[in-house]
Amino acid sequence: MPTVQELSVLHRRYADISHRFRAAWTFHQFLQSLGKSVLGHSPDHAADFQALYAELKEISQSLSATETDRLRVRLDQLDRRLGELIWTLEEEDSRVDPHALRQFFRRIKNYDEKILTQLVKFYVYAQHGEAWLPARLDKVDFLLTRLSEDDGVDPANGPNLRDARRLSEIYQALWALLGADLPSPQDVAQRRGAIEQLRFEVAGIESLDQLNESGLIARYREIKHGLGNLFFEPELSLAIQETNLAIKARIQKLYGQEERRIVSEYQRVFELEREVPVDGDLDGELSQFRIEIERFERQLQSDEFKLQDLAQIRQRVRALMPKLSEAKSVAPPAPRTGDTGEMRVAAAAEDALPEREDVLGDHFRQLVAALREANPDLRAESVVLTPHIFPYRLEVREVTAHRRLYGAEDCDRELEQFLLEAAALRVKINEEAQEIAGILDETSVTGEAAVFGRARQTARTADAYLWRFHHVLNEMLLGGGDPSEARQVQLLKMRLMRDYSGLWLLAYRPIFSARRLGGTLA
Repeated sequence: MPTVQELSVLHRRYADISHRFRAAWTFHQFLQSLGKSVLGHSPDHAADFQALYAELKEISQSLSATETDRLRVRLDQLDRRLGELIWTLEEEDSRVDPHALRQFFRRIKNYDEKILTQLVKFYVYAQHGEAWLPARLDKVDFLLTRLSEDDGVDPANGPNLRDARRLSEIYQALWALLGADLPSPQDVAQRRGAIEQLRFEVAGIESLDQLNESGLIARYREIKHGLGNLFFEPELSLAIQETNLAIKARIQKLYGQEERRIVSEYQRVFELEREVPVDGDLDGELSQFRIEIERFERQLQSDEFKLQDLAQIRQRVRALMPKLSEAKSVAPPAPRTGDTGEMRVAAAAEDALPEREDVLGDHFRQLVAALREANPDLRAESVVLTPHIFPYRLEVREVTAHRRLYGAEDCDRELEQFLLEAAALRVKINEEAQEIAGILDETSVTGEAAVFGRARQTARTADAYLWRFHHVLNEMLLGGGDPSEARQVQLLKMRLMRDYSGLWLLAYRPIFSARRLGGTLA
């Protein structure tokens, strides 16, 4: 009869192999999904895993048997086969760079804690010794950040750590699984201090240029790569993930600022291009620049752009602006005619809005000026996609409103003016919503930042415009107007309503938070 101690050893051995099998199977499924969506090929070891699973299941029913020697041999064989399979998956993973892994997870909106934990466990099981390959540690770092981020927090507040107690349990389990030697408290404190110092530094970064010049990201990666197994020490893991999310929040804010500035700059390049004659060389540079801008805007929409992308666009702009400015300075002035539609647009850009000048004046004139630069021969459907109009996110009907209002044709000038003002209001709403979402300090809770006051005024204006839309649509329908025209106006109303509701929630959230807090304290 086997002793209790012998059976206990067999049970522990079986449990360890089962845990490794679960992690390896999860990782195999991950590699298959990654291969299909990103890499274009996917390894398939399903038959090997099925065979191992059948063996595990059969052994589980024999763990209390008397033939402990035979069970020990079977477990040894199973352990060896699983080890070979893990080594094969490890080799396939070595051909997956960290960027491909990040790209894959960007396409998945929900991150299951159990799956992410199993993927990290696989890397721990596959690791040999204390020296981690930088690329592998980068992938583990990314997975743990996804695991540690609270995806239920309002994006306006920036990413935060999820429940600290639950994270501590996960970090402790991974540390125990690694089986590394215990470090000295002094070593842990020194390394944690270096990580927290970087978190303090990033809070003072005010631009992407400053972030690049500081070398902070490179220094931080060097610190993490130098940790080895200590990367999983629970105190250091918590400090790393707090710092990761602080850096992520700051970069998101700086990206938003830089994106708006870059878009404004390359719009100016396109404006100058239309004003000056260009020679063959300059025309070639501008054609290449347009290709880069199209790629850049696709990356903006898919959140796949990098610091280098912004730097490259900025460098192109800085190279082209002097050449275009010089060409403009030597170009003959354009001939001027009488009261053309173009001159009327220019004049309109100087006009004030009698009723909404304080709220919409600047945005209305900016929008009219941008539409003035659009090629009048282009169809309205094409105008909304041109580089200098696209950031405004206009609808075709709003381009038509501009052409009717400042063109030669007869139209309902009051209606077209209203639709253009509503479009400018949407632009203002989205700018203020982005500004509030970028606030990371205490003003996002107290509502003390000036933007909150402006946003509430904008929200009140949007409410009035929605009532005006309601009135306009009633007149169209009751007056027997064109149903297709009414549908276009209804679309503009719905777009304003959607953007307005988002700004309203951001603008008034501090007030309701304060009321809830006051009620709790009372």
